[in-house]
Amino acid sequence: MTNSSVERRKKTRLQCSEGFSASKLNNGTNEFELTSINYTHDGIALFKPQPLPDIDQFEISFDYVLDGETVRIERLPCAIVHVHDSDEGVMYGAAFKLEETSAKQIEDLIRIEEDIALKASMIV
Repeated sequence: MTNSSVERRKKTRLQCSEGFSASKLNNGTNEFELTSINYTHDGIALFKPQPLPDIDQFEISFDYVLDGETVRIERLPCAIVHVHDSDEGVMYGAAFKLEETSAKQIEDLIRIEEDIALKASMIV
């Protein structure tokens, strides 16, 4: 495991709450809908009962309801960085390519992370 992988693993992963939509992945030819599992502002874990075709790069879109407002992340460049196959399906770790996105999208990704973290701290 590289230092960046270790560093990434140290970040708190937040469970996607009921305000999270399913995530849509688009590889330019096909669109796939996956369940959003956990989240940080620089990546997301996704689940699909059946494996995806072999894709490394794609764009992801999802919605998150924050204080009654729908925050929409659209066509955010991503890369698959982890795949875990199980009897129930396949979990994918996707890293957002923040260097290829707008400051507004990064701001929205951070707002989503802060809101999920706040809600999680209220449950404990």
